[in-house]
Amino acid sequence: MLYHLEIWIVGVVLSLPVLVLGLAWARVVRLRSDGSIQRRQRVFYLVALAAVSVSTVAYLGYWSWRICTLYRVELSFTSLLVLERSIYACRLLSLVAIACLLIGRGPHRVLLIVTTLWVMLQLWVHDGIIHWA
Repeated sequence: MLYHLEIWIVGVVLSLPVLVLGLAWARVVRLRSDGSIQRRQRVFYLVALAAVSVSTVAYLGYWSWRICTLYRVELSFTSLLVLERSIYACRLLSLVAIACLLIGRGPHRVLLIVTTLWVMLQLWVHDGIIHWA
């Protein structure tokens, strides 16, 4: 029973970036109607939010691949290649997102910075989907 609890906790932790991004995208509407934030800061915030969203898709793709390998589900070489190359691109996007979040202003900015750091850490640590022989 403890094993099932551990699996659920890991599942919740791995899906938290999706929850945070959903919350941030939901609050963007209020950001546009409010006139207290400068246009330049708002643009940087929106660029960061888009970059983190794309990085999170690669993050979820990586963990989906890990689950597929756990259950011995074979994926095509093309999909593995696309996933690996997108992880490389999303590493840079997460760096851009951190820089833009430091410049821009918007709702849940600190929570987004922590989420981006988590996604960035996961993308930088987990490497080598395709092992070249």
